[in-house]
Amino acid sequence: MGEYKIVWRPKARQQYIQQLIYAQQEFGSKTFYKWVESIRDMEDRLRENPKSYTRVLDLASEPREYRGHTVMRNFKIIYTFDNKRRLIKIITIWDMRMDPAKLRRSIR
Repeated sequence: MGEYKIVWRPKARQQYIQQLIYAQQEFGSKTFYKWVESIRDMEDRLRENPKSYTRVLDLASEPREYRGHTVMRNFKIIYTFDNKRRLIKIITIWDMRMDPAKLRRSIR
């Protein structure tokens, strides 16, 4: 059937880059590479099975189904997928220490 294509929303890509810069500056190369490896592993898993990760309960009332994967304990990569188009869209990186209302605003 083929793998899914992964597309990052520009805002999510920017958030990822900012987190990498912060990790490098504040915690060093080990944390930086841990972030990179974690995201690569997530993408590999998603390409094979977009339902690999759980639904985001804070977004259950939204018309779309949002799923998420926790990275580095405090961040959740939020995504949606389209089976027909074989497409996964990374929507945002949410700092789970923040108010869930901010998450709802960030997906728009």
